[in-house]
Amino acid sequence: MLTPGNHKLGGRLIWGFGLPSGTPDTCPGLSSACQPHCYAVAVERYRPAAAARYRANLIRSRRRDFARRIRAHLIAHGVRVVRVHTGGDFYSVRYARKWLAIMLHSPRVRFYFYTRSWRVPAIKTVIDRMAALPNCRAWYSADVDTGAPTSVPPQVRVAWLMTESTDVPPQGTDLVFRVRRLRRPEPAPGPCVCPAEDGVPRAPRVTCERCGLCWRSTPAARVSLPVIEPGS
Repeated sequence: MLTPGNHKLGGRLIWGFGLPSGTPDTCPGLSSACQPHCYAVAVERYRPAAAARYRANLIRSRRRDFARRIRAHLIAHGVRVVRVHTGGDFYSVRYARKWLAIMLHSPRVRFYFYTRSWRVPAIKTVIDRMAALPNCRAWYSADVDTGAPTSVPPQVRVAWLMTESTDVPPQGTDLVFRVRRLRRPEPAPGPCVCPAEDGVPRAPRVTCERCGLCWRSTPAARVSLPVIEPGS
């Protein structure tokens, strides 16, 4: 179900859980701006094994014992950090509540996620309950198509997908992700750009495990995130 690390997450510290991506069935908050740039969709295309695993996870996520099975997996493997949804999203209220139960019963595990399901009011209510937990780091994902979320709890941060060079993140954005063709080492005013996508060469390569901006940062207040300097 969960797998340790990958090219972006890093080594074995962060475990990921993924679902199929790119359709309203599993990404109810998707937008026309994010759909053609979805990293998870690309992974499913060129890695059939990952796509099969995501489909199997979707079936498992619908089981009544899903939360119990995930908790057992976390304990058995000594998992410390979980990236919820390396692919897919919170696709229903019932499914989101399962993850809320997992987080409530796994206080020593750090969970983090980016989600566009804040666009679905009923799911947003559950997501905001997750965000209030001390072991959860929640990010609303937004773009020029979704617009900036109008109601953001103090513990939630906002990540903006930049798809054009003229796409200026709105006020309230905490972190920027750039599509591949925009990843140039050019200084830009405004929010911090994901260090893996700002075009600045670094050694060793930036991974989520090394960086930690998204999952280590405190959710107590929405403040500017630090910038990792080249070579750090």
